[in-house]
Amino acid sequence: MAETGARDIEVGGVRINVEYRHLGGDRGPAVRVYGDVDGRPVQLLRFDCFENDPHYHYAPDGRDDHRKLNHDEVPDPVAWTLAQLSGNLVSMIRTAGYDQVADRVDGDAVTAAIPRVEAAIQELSRAA
Repeated sequence: MAETGARDIEVGGVRINVEYRHLGGDRGPAVRVYGDVDGRPVQLLRFDCFENDPHYHYAPDGRDDHRKLNHDEVPDPVAWTLAQLSGNLVSMIRTAGYDQVADRVDGDAVTAAIPRVEAAIQELSRAA
């Protein structure tokens, strides 16, 4: 696996990391959400907006609940990811099993930062 660049955006009680990944024969932007758990950063969610196999993970460094995105239902995985971050992040963090982090998330701050996340995705995608 190769990664191209990375951008970190600290906002609303989480850190959003954006990078461009190459994995096997697939590639695309990846968005990771980290939170502080017992004094250490833990990857809570990862959205792999790959060209061929877009998917996301709940607790990728733990139980790694991997969910595929159907191309017919989600034709634009980047737009879907940004919508999840903006409107569903707290719920997804709870589903990943991190209630204590979800309780600290400032959803309004995260929503306000979505244009920065989108700009980082576009910048890294152009550079890839």
